[in-house]
Order: sequence, then C-alpha cells, then structure tokens
Amino acid sequence: MIPLFCQEKGYTEDQVTWVQVGENGEGARDQYEQYLKGDEDADILILEADWILKYLNDQYTAPLSALGISESDYSNAYPYTVAIGTDENGVLRGASWQAAAGGYVYRTDLAEQYLGVTTPDEMQAKIGNWSDFESAAATVQEASGGKTSMAATLGGMWQVYQYNRTQPWVKDNKLELDNCADYMDIAKNFRDNNYVTNVTQWSDAWFALGQDDSTMGYFFSTWCLTAGAQLEQASGGTSGATYGKYNICVGPSNYAWGGSWLAPSVKCDNKTMAAEFINFFTTDSATMQKYAETSGDFVNNKVSMQAVVDAGTNQNAALGGQDQFAVLISAANGIDMDGKITRYDSDIKNSFNNAVQGYVDGTYATKDEALDAFQNDVAAKFPDLNWD
Repeated sequence: MIPLFCQEKGYTEDQVTWVQVGENGEGARDQYEQYLKGDEDADILILEADWILKYLNDQYTAPLSALGISESDYSNAYPYTVAIGTDENGVLRGASWQAAAGGYVYRTDLAEQYLGVTTPDEMQAKIGNWSDFESAAATVQEASGGKTSMAATLGGMWQVYQYNRTQPWVKDNKLELDNCADYMDIAKNFRDNNYVTNVTQWSDAWFALGQDDSTMGYFFSTWCLTAGAQLEQASGGTSGATYGKYNICVGPSNYAWGGSWLAPSVKCDNKTMAAEFINFFTTDSATMQKYAETSGDFVNNKVSMQAVVDAGTNQNAALGGQDQFAVLISAANGIDMDGKITRYDSDIKNSFNNAVQGYVDGTYATKDEALDAFQNDVAAKFPDLNWD
C-alpha cells in the first residue's frame, strides 16, 4: 500500500513510517492500547473487525470528519464495512480499504467425480444453503468411500455461519445466543459423520488436505486468495499436483472474514497526509481500482470492483483462470452487519468456539452442557455485564 501511495502522490517512502504492533491480530488488539498510552505518535491505526469497537469507542480514535471525510464519501462502499467502522454513538471513525467477502473454494475434479457438477454455477446450486451443503456432504462422503470431507475445518465453517446471526452478541447488557444452538447441531453432525475433518485451521495439515483428497474444499476469504498458491503450499507452490484444479462459488451463505479498517488516531498531528492516505484507499474509485489490480485485494468500492470484473483481465491461476472477484461481488453485496458488531465479539467468539470444540470432541456430554460452559466463560470474562 505504501509504495503505491507514495508513487501516485509524489511522496518518498521514508515519509511514511510503518510500526508493527503485535505479531498477529489478537496481539495488536492487546498491545495497541499500551502503545497509545505511551509517548509514541500515531496518525492512523489499523483495526481488525473483531475488536475494532474497542478502539472506536474508548477515546483512541478521532472521527473521520476531523480529517474532512464524511459518511457521504462512502456511497460506493459495501454497507457492512461502514457499519463496522461506526461507533456506538453513530459516528464514523474507521474506513476499510477492503471488503473481505468469502466463498467456498473447491476441487473441480472431486466435484465432478462425486457430485456430477462441472461449473461453479452447478456447484452453487448444490450447496446454496446449509441444508443443501449438508446433503452434498453426505453424498461426497458416501461416494468417496469415507475418504473426502465436504469442509476442511470447523473453524472455516464457523467463519461463514456466524454471518447468519440476526442479533449482536451483546444486547441491552445481555448475551444473545441467537442461532448458536443451531450451529452446534450442525457442527456435531458434520464432525460425527466426517463431513468435516478434525484438522485445525492454519496448521500444516490444513494446507495439505486439498492435495491428498481429504477435503472437497475450503472456506476462503479474499485475502486467502490474493496469492492463490497457498492452496498448494504443502506440495511446493505452483508445482503441486492439484494447482489450478479449484474453482470458487458463494457457498451456503454470504459472509466476510476479517478485514482491516483505517482510523485516525487521537494523536494524529499530520492530518493532511493522513487524510490523503485514507481517501486514496477508501474513497477514490480510480486509485482503489489501481490497488485492486496491482495487489489482488478486493477493495471496498463497488465501482472499482465492477470495473475490474468488466475488464475481464483478472484470472486466478490457482482457480484454473477463474475471476474470483466476479463471485465475491455477489457475496459482498449480500452481507448485513448493521448493528451486529460489539466490543466483546473477539472474546465471546473464542469462548463459543471452545465450547463447540468441547461438544464435538466429547468433553461436554450434551449441547446444553456446552452452552452452559460457554455462558459461564463469558460471564467470567465480563462480570460487569448483567447476565441472566
């Protein structure tokens, strides 16, 4: 991002200082606060979806209006990204340069062999909702003689399913279970029947699943697809035997996975350049299109992304030359997160996933026992809230 910005705006790269805070997203969540409480300066913060509201609501960020940027500047943005960048008082403080929509990336050869589908549209018709996805999983399991699971990990499935929620995790100071119990049923059924593997997300074994036919596909977001070759990481990059034997479709429901937001710090003392940087990557359709074309990132601008798709030049070799952007535009347009993001989300989701894992592996004998453990863990983390 920095080289492109400097090249287009006439700055030199030494005029932009990049500070890495934390080794990963969770680390940044915890260490940003200490960084900002010290003497260090920061003009722009980069915030992740799960914990963005902590920084939007706790006096660490300034409104975008302080840089002369208003909500009307985001008429071409995907609405869910604007909702996530808005604080509890309705003030826009963060803007995302990317719409991290995701889809289902699957092995085309296995899909034809076990499901009889030969195009992404045919696959989408087979798995367009969770019931159909489960039916397809049963078919694949039987046709493969128990060798191939439909989904790679429960972690991937959860990233998708959580976007089915109709309520925020915390409402009126109370935990909202919403459709958690339904997901627990799905997770247990998938694990019991080998419709999903027992491999952990991001492990070496996870990368290998697609090459040894253990899984039909992965749930991947836009940032997973930027390089593409990670589908073959376990077998040597583009030399892998299944490289190019993938396609992408939307899958059982629209979803996004992660994403990052640019927010002006309360310590911002270089407002002109900070405003230029944020506008360059979040409001200017022309420069955002250039960034999409040069980086492979799915930018948060409907005009930019439609122009890239219409140009017909984006071909992902890992997907057999398919344009993933053409699929992900549909997914991004179908995401609704208005009013569903809270400052507690990261911790609550970790507690929920631990409970789900305990349920599927037998640590908890019943779903009710797992749900009780989940609720008790959340109550212990946030004793200041009023739990029934």
